[in-house]
Amino acid sequence: MSFKSLFSWPLNKLQSSNNPKLAVTASNIKFFLKRSQLNVSYDSKLDLYLIKDGNKIHYFGNLLRGLKFYNEGLMNRSKKLFNSYLLENIKFNDKDIVIDCGANYGDLWLSLEGKINPSSYITFEPGIKEYQSLILNAPDGTHNCLGLDNKNGRVQFFVNERYGDSSLVEPINYSHLVEIETTTLSSYIESKEITKIKLLKLEAEGYEPEILEGARSSIHMIEYIAIDGGYERGINEDETFTSLNSFLLKSGFKMIARHETKHHKALYRNEVYK
Repeated sequence: MSFKSLFSWPLNKLQSSNNPKLAVTASNIKFFLKRSQLNVSYDSKLDLYLIKDGNKIHYFGNLLRGLKFYNEGLMNRSKKLFNSYLLENIKFNDKDIVIDCGANYGDLWLSLEGKINPSSYITFEPGIKEYQSLILNAPDGTHNCLGLDNKNGRVQFFVNERYGDSSLVEPINYSHLVEIETTTLSSYIESKEITKIKLLKLEAEGYEPEILEGARSSIHMIEYIAIDGGYERGINEDETFTSLNSFLLKSGFKMIARHETKHHKALYRNEVYK
């Protein structure tokens, strides 16, 4: 039995501890054994974790979920996420506006930083820990702790703190319910007097159809839409790709790329965008 294998089980057990100090210590021992430069810590005042990768620091709310994302480094996470949404097909410039719906911890900004103006990165994230991390990771962005919907109002939000698949549609598993404020994307765009949007990235754990419906009157202003229409909707875990694809094609968009293995992810371009 190797040295690494000998310590693997107890370290994995400690990483799941409710004691942040123990969990962080176990995580850093594992990074040390891997000869990784990564280092994780816990900020008790913010009640957030942060990972340091060279000169880069990134905040997140759940240790196990964060380590799943970042255990190979922040740039590796950045590249995987960027490529999973097929965004290498888009040529960005600094004046482009990007709307990140379901922004999570702001991981997309790891790839967009240096490509667009920071204030042009607009996010929607109703999860509290995710939002708190997001505003630290992209401090100059325009962030909204709101849900997107097909109507303005207040709704129940099903929170899954451990796995991060919180949703406005009741999922199989969730930890608790909170009431959140929602807006339509069209209402937001009109209120901010936005006329052109380079990209809408849409991932809402099965609630994507309602969000697009709420963007109907302004969808002509969007050049690209990247979707995740996987099997995530509700208790039955239905897919949303079919309805999203139909909506976008009828709205004048053309699918220009589809993920080779994750077929529910695709990128569309507005055929009449000017």
